[in-house]
Amino acid sequence: MRSEGRWGIDLTMPQSLLLALHLRDAAGLRPPTSPLLPDLPPLDPVSIPLHTAGADVAGLETAGRQWATWWARSFPGGADALTSILPPRYPGLNGMPELRGLAELGMDDAVTWCARAREVEKRIITRTATALFETNLLTDVEHELGRRIRPFFLQVIVLPVAGSHHWDVVGQPVISLGLRADRDAYLVWLREQLIGIGHARFGVTDRTERP
Repeated sequence: MRSEGRWGIDLTMPQSLLLALHLRDAAGLRPPTSPLLPDLPPLDPVSIPLHTAGADVAGLETAGRQWATWWARSFPGGADALTSILPPRYPGLNGMPELRGLAELGMDDAVTWCARAREVEKRIITRTATALFETNLLTDVEHELGRRIRPFFLQVIVLPVAGSHHWDVVGQPVISLGLRADRDAYLVWLREQLIGIGHARFGVTDRTERP
């Protein structure tokens, strides 16, 4: 998180969403999209395949719908979302036997994969530091607007999916780790966010809520 007193930007990869996305890819689920669930690309790094030999297509389709339900309840992540998907009780998967069965098979692999994804994130943050660029960009945007932007906090969800992408998920900014890794592309995207904040009526104190 970067905070300069009157503004802050927090880029975060919620563990709960990472575990869920690994389960999606590892089991080959195809959850239906919705305003809360865009068509997210496959993970990068790729998932560890889950051996689902004998699983019927109908069961996987049901699990996919259950996965979408869990996501809609849990997005944008946070402590409660993480607790809901963790063993041994998997409380967020109550009434979802197909999805819970897959979670029981694949959670260890998902945790292992998450550690790999965070190592990739750490290397990207080290290689493409953005704090000074963000500060300079805000100054440039304020100069363009002809006024200071009122205090704000911008929370950005980062997902390690393939490619350079961004989404607006019911007002919550979401970007791919690939976009975060491309400093120029990230700053182009961030500029649009800052302009939107600057144009907001009466200014903005909290652009998004913390998870």
